[in-house]
Amino acid sequence: MDQKPDKIIPALYGGVIMALISAIPFVNFINCLCCAGVMLGGFLAVYFYKNNFTPGTIPYTSGDCMAVGAIAGVFGAVIGTFLSFVSLALFGNIMGEFLMQIFRDMNIEIPEEALDAMEQSMSEGFTFFSFFIQLFLSLIIDTIFGLLGGLIGYSIYKPKTNMMSPPPMPQPPTP
Repeated sequence: MDQKPDKIIPALYGGVIMALISAIPFVNFINCLCCAGVMLGGFLAVYFYKNNFTPGTIPYTSGDCMAVGAIAGVFGAVIGTFLSFVSLALFGNIMGEFLMQIFRDMNIEIPEEALDAMEQSMSEGFTFFSFFIQLFLSLIIDTIFGLLGGLIGYSIYKPKTNMMSPPPMPQPPTP
């Protein structure tokens, strides 16, 4: 039997998809639904991993799929953090301004100090420290939800076994 294919390239594909969903303004609202964009990246990483198997390869396990999803989460966190700061540098804080406008339009009873603190943090832009805070938090969140996406991918794409026939009996060793 052949060895299992490499997990890095499918995880990289899933991580790039995860990063794009997380970094593009307004598209990243998908992640408000239980990190659906991050789980989609882990799920697609398993799909790409599954496509590398041939009939002669050892079947993949749930552990393989969780590993692919977690690795995709690491790639997604690093690439997504970088893309977020590039987007912030090029276009400004579009999302922050959009949310502040929603707060103003809805006439929600938010203390003035809280609004001032939000506006001040938006005006500071990005710093070296904020980059590493976002990277650290993204590494934790994207890895966990990428792993969950990999597990969902395994439950959908797991190798089918014939439930009607009993498993083969092991042959006794020949002397």
